[in-house]
Amino acid sequence: MTVMLMSTLVTEFPQIFLLLKFLILYSASSAGVFATVSTFTSWLYRFDIAVFLCVWALFLQCYFARFIVEEQTKMYRAVDSHDPPGFFHLGYWFRLLNPFWSARNVMIHPDICYATDAELKSAGPAAEPYMSLDIHIHPSYPRNRPVLLYIHGGAWSLGDKTVTPPFISYMALKKWVVVSINHRLSPNVQYPTHLIDAKRALRWTRQHIARYGGDPSFIAVAGTSAGGHTASMLALTQNDPFFQPGFESFDTTVQACVGMNAILDVSNHKRYWRHRFQDWFAVQVAGLEGGFAPNEETMMQASPVIILKRIEAERRKSTAAAVPSGAAVNDAPAVVVVPHVGAAPHVELALSESTTNAKSTPETSVSEPRAVTGLEELPPFLLFHGRADILVPFRSARDFVQSFKKISKSAICYIEFPNANHMYDILSAPRGHYIAYAIDRFLGSMWEKHQGQVAAVAATTASLEKD
Repeated sequence: MTVMLMSTLVTEFPQIFLLLKFLILYSASSAGVFATVSTFTSWLYRFDIAVFLCVWALFLQCYFARFIVEEQTKMYRAVDSHDPPGFFHLGYWFRLLNPFWSARNVMIHPDICYATDAELKSAGPAAEPYMSLDIHIHPSYPRNRPVLLYIHGGAWSLGDKTVTPPFISYMALKKWVVVSINHRLSPNVQYPTHLIDAKRALRWTRQHIARYGGDPSFIAVAGTSAGGHTASMLALTQNDPFFQPGFESFDTTVQACVGMNAILDVSNHKRYWRHRFQDWFAVQVAGLEGGFAPNEETMMQASPVIILKRIEAERRKSTAAAVPSGAAVNDAPAVVVVPHVGAAPHVELALSESTTNAKSTPETSVSEPRAVTGLEELPPFLLFHGRADILVPFRSARDFVQSFKKISKSAICYIEFPNANHMYDILSAPRGHYIAYAIDRFLGSMWEKHQGQVAAVAATTASLEKD
């Protein structure tokens, strides 16, 4: 962890080291350190210049991430999206000099409990701070704005909703209602409690976000590291009763998912992890005795990439079963995919206040996650990863993207930063700001499509009423 923190400071904040190095060189020159020529001062001067150039190279590498973002998101550019700031943008430099930058004109509604009284009573009084959320909004924008729900990282055992990346402020400035949530942490709770709490936060958001100017019919979810795992699982297990105890019939669909350095494979099925991460997750996070081997099926059900591969396998079975005897495989009828509830606009939810505030009806508890049928349709995904991530292997993200493209026609955008480590998105660093522009472009495009769908449904309904 110490190595990762130090590498983050060096690779993600070279502009600060450049400034310090320049001041050191200037002070040394003013003090006459280099006035007397000797072997020692000559080598010291050369060493300082070499360090200065290396730090400058790191900064240019961070800056060039801008062009990666522009290239990968050019097809998703929304009408009101902006280009990433250029090299001579003064406001951009002021943001970079403050590692903890956040927008001043964003209003925060803090510490709103999303659990019901019964859930709080069951969890205990100490759980209330962990079952709460903050809402970030710009007060001057109109109502019915898109909503982004953010889940912090921290290996399922650390982190807090108040530690917000730069894109939280940026999206709030761009007319989004951003909800940053807490969830209970290990070892006090075991997986899937983290996911269940996130779904409870989503339930509260869909019921009450209209009061804060949000549109409950469009909610995207985002997460960092372990929070990216929770966000992706939330997107892949929508309306699964097993993960919704007490609110099984409530609509927990999301319209898009964003993951930064997300943990997308807890089973380590391709051995991308250099250590036995699957055993650590099974024991420390899921509380399973014996580690991975005796609990393999449970671990597979908690791994987003395995869920995608099982959907692909089921669709292949369906295609093979549909091929008449003696017919070619290419003559098989296409697998019918049930439209995802989250992909269509919830017109009734957006227009009916009673539906928005409706409470779910308790149902019979479910003993295991819903089985994959092959008929699932997935929401759009936007994924970021650093190629120099020493904590979460970037190849697991590539594996997820490849599996996703095989089974879904939904949009997926994968942005991989060379030489970026695991924590480049947390503080006000160049890459941290560039991903904010990428998120704005991608989610802005999804929001525009959603608005078009809502307008088309409204026009159809109006024409039917006229007839």
